[in-house]
Amino acid sequence: MRHRKKRTKSIRWGIQKSDNKLRNLLTSLIENGQIKTTKKKAKVLKANWDKFFAKLISKFDKYEDEKEVKREIIRQVKSVVYTKKAWKKVVEELIPRYKKEEKKSWFIADYKLGFRKGDWAEEILVKLL
Repeated sequence: MRHRKKRTKSIRWGIQKSDNKLRNLLTSLIENGQIKTTKKKAKVLKANWDKFFAKLISKFDKYEDEKEVKREIIRQVKSVVYTKKAWKKVVEELIPRYKKEEKKSWFIADYKLGFRKGDWAEEILVKLL
């Protein structure tokens, strides 16, 4: 049985290193729109950051004033994303687009590309929708 097993903690880098690597992956994904990575990293990235974007979208239901919502979203995004370019893209482009489309989930998609030449690991293309 799968009691007390977290699917998203399956990569064993250590807690701090794991958090930093996932934040780096997300920052790269936001800046470029897509990244190539291994199957395991893609699975963890998708599970964690779909929840993150869903949480940002749900802020619109909690606050009535749009300035308060934007301030809260900026605060949360700055705590996760590393570069200024990336968090501006999230606040100015991605969140309004997702809100307009009324998306609640499926913000990130993954596509199989085949296998890498060097170590024969399965490669996945991760894209923002």
